[in-house]
Amino acid sequence: MNYDIDAVRAQFPALATQDDGVRRIYLDNPAGTQVPARVAEAMSRCLLETNANVGGYFRTSAAADAVVAEARAAMADFLNAASADEIVFGQNMTTMTLHVSRSIGRLMRPGDEIVVSRMDHDANVWPWVLLARDLELEIRWLPFNTGTYEFDPGSLDDVLTARTRLVCIGGASNLLGTINDVAAVCAKARAIGALTYIDAVQSVPHVATDVQAIGCDFLVCSPYKFFGPHQGVLYGRSEVMEQLEP
Repeated sequence: MNYDIDAVRAQFPALATQDDGVRRIYLDNPAGTQVPARVAEAMSRCLLETNANVGGYFRTSAAADAVVAEARAAMADFLNAASADEIVFGQNMTTMTLHVSRSIGRLMRPGDEIVVSRMDHDANVWPWVLLARDLELEIRWLPFNTGTYEFDPGSLDDVLTARTRLVCIGGASNLLGTINDVAAVCAKARAIGALTYIDAVQSVPHVATDVQAIGCDFLVCSPYKFFGPHQGVLYGRSEVMEQLEP
């Protein structure tokens, strides 16, 4: 594919920033990306033209409703969700996971098990560990091979039991770069009646993501990892979301 890299770079105002006459180089993309001018312009337009609470019966509020609806529809299209109603926006992935863990926990009973991964970011580990402490649940740890930096094929089978209610795993490691076969994980979890929670913060910017093909119940990502504003996005399968109490 041939494209004008200078034309692409020109879309990002931050790339013109200089420090003591030297152009700045950004190497922190695992933590977040710079935004193109069109994103800053859209956010500015939102604040200047549609700055109102949603759900009101006046023109500015109706315009704000339209912005939210368009954003949810765009993310549903991006993740191939069945409906925009399956998309939820929040402060960031960590905060959303902490909040929704409490809702999911209401579906569990003492002694139920949650599988978390030794490879995952803390944001997809500690909300579940804290939940387990509070509700007398059991945490089962999914190890990875420290030679290959991948999960061994049978490792998940070793930790799944009849008491497993939730499997939490990352689409890609922010530290190792390993891309995991989350569809295979979801299939195994579904076979025993367990829910799945996928941290796709690092994978979504680099891998085409189809939540219906993956077969997950929940998937979270962060638009600021792919040139958007600092927010988190949660996909939740409607059949499961309808069971949850906020």
